Amino acid sequence: EGAFAVTATRGTATAARTVTDAYVSDSPERGERERSGRYVIVELDIADANASAIRYDGTLNQFYDLEGAYRVRVAQDVRDERGRVRLPASATPVANDDVLSPLVDEFARSTFAGSSGSALSYGLYSPQRYRDRPSSKRTFPLVVALHGAGERGTTGANLVANELAVAFVKPERQQKDPSFVLAPQAPPPSVQPVPAGSSVWEVPGVQSALMELITRTMAQYPVDPERVYITGLSMGSMGTFDILPKYPDLFAAALPVTGYADLESAPVIKDIPIWATHSRDDRTVLFDRADSDWHLMDAIEATGTPVVRDEWAGNLPDAENEARARAQWQRAEALGSHTLFTAFTAGTTPVNAHFSWVPTYSNDVMIDWLFSHVRGD
Repeated sequence: EGAFAVTATRGTATAARTVTDAYVSDSPERGERERSGRYVIVELDIADANASAIRYDGTLNQFYDLEGAYRVRVAQDVRDERGRVRLPASATPVANDDVLSPLVDEFARSTFAGSSGSALSYGLYSPQRYRDRPSSKRTFPLVVALHGAGERGTTGANLVANELAVAFVKPERQQKDPSFVLAPQAPPPSVQPVPAGSSVWEVPGVQSALMELITRTMAQYPVDPERVYITGLSMGSMGTFDILPKYPDLFAAALPVTGYADLESAPVIKDIPIWATHSRDDRTVLFDRADSDWHLMDAIEATGTPVVRDEWAGNLPDAENEARARAQWQRAEALGSHTLFTAFTAGTTPVNAHFSWVPTYSNDVMIDWLFSHVRGD
């Protein structure tokens, strides 16, 4: 690792990055180390203060221009096992000439113009099994992933800023549940203002464009109409709760994270499988606001539909996080309930109390639960 010196420039600031590993490989892929190879892989510490690819400006997440922003210098001679110099030390650094984003780059990016006049940028991931055999008659689930307020725009920030859509395209998830993943991106505030007390996904023109995009995706690709799922974080959760009662026969299940809802929708959505999550100390979307998802559970229970609730720390190790979710799911099955709510204990949600999506989308059991549902079952 000491043979390489790396700096990164973000805006006008240039600072060193920490090299954590260096190895050779025949593939330009992280982790594919070999005894010999055509490529040198230099890994950097993700905890570095200048490691991020985006910044939040108080309204939106903005990308740093990273093309050419990294300088890699061979600080010491790199020798092979026989002592021969294979990479000589040099005072001249090499700049990166491209930026690749694993998984994110597998989404086909495009723009959809709705009949309302609203246009949505979007990413669509197609499962490898469909790409290998596009003429096959096999159908696949469709996951619709709605981003939060900070990811509006046309840049693809909805795929990068938070783990949302990407959680469903990881190789191990696609191996288990191959699916199409639709990640629409709502217009920025400069194009689509949002009324106070509302979310961008509730704006009629934006929502109608979204539903037209979903309909078109289902018509153009082999989507199983009985296995269409919707999930969203923050503003995307609010959109999810607004869409479900309007289209109660479309979605097989929903996984909304840190949102609010019209409590009067409870009788309409009580039969839709829902697993909602929310941090107790969320100061962005208050846990106990009058129309929070927590109180929506009360309204659903008032219809006679059982709700299974639980609470645990949002920073548990993955295995414990999933064990708690599995136990909650088992209790729900024993009770005959398809409505679950998980609260994350105050002071335990990683990074920020609003970020309930961190322990949610990293929880394979919650995603297993989503895919377990078939509409009408």
